[in-house]
Amino acid sequence: MPVELVQSRSFRWRDAVPVVLAAGSRPCSGAIIILVFALSQGILGSGIAAVIAMALGVAITVSTLAILSVFAKQAAQRFAGGEGRYALAGAALELLAAAFVALLGLGLLMTQLGSSLGFDLLRHLPMISAG
Repeated sequence: MPVELVQSRSFRWRDAVPVVLAAGSRPCSGAIIILVFALSQGILGSGIAAVIAMALGVAITVSTLAILSVFAKQAAQRFAGGEGRYALAGAALELLAAAFVALLGLGLLMTQLGSSLGFDLLRHLPMISAG
């Protein structure tokens, strides 16, 4: 949840709990694969332990990143001298980051499609040539 939403006067946890539960109740495909594999090998207990370890790892990582992002945003706003001062630069940086992620995804998609169709896309790029 955005910090601004949680800190606003109109925020109520009673309204947010269904959203949190809906997001958290979606099964993880990796966990399902691990459980199916463990069940097929007759080691369900180990599969359950692996899924619990994965869940704890994800919870620790996501929580740490969320806390760091909140503190980093506050530090950046203090450094910049206010929230609105560099809003345009921040929006441009977010747009550039989104474009980079989109191009990266498009590159991965094109490489996979080329590989599926028998065309080695990476071989034709001079900067990535494998030999």
